[in-house]
Amino acid sequence: MQTAYILGWTPEQGEDIYRVLINTDTVCAIELEHGQDKPTTIEIVQLKEYEKQLSRTGRIKLAVAMDLAAKDIFTV
Repeated sequence: MQTAYILGWTPEQGEDIYRVLINTDTVCAIELEHGQDKPTTIEIVQLKEYEKQLSRTGRIKLAVAMDLAAKDIFTV
């Protein structure tokens, strides 16, 4: 992993779910229970599948994150 950007955060009653762009090709959904140090669930989603679920605003956020990630990888 060279770079990661948080795409979204969903707070729930007992846990929080984060969606993270890893490099420029993978999205992980990470579930963290409140009061725990380690994630309880990590789900890997291919970028194309994740993109299908997004609204227009979500696609814009993803495009910005992908652009920043590509710049990070290029400068490393």
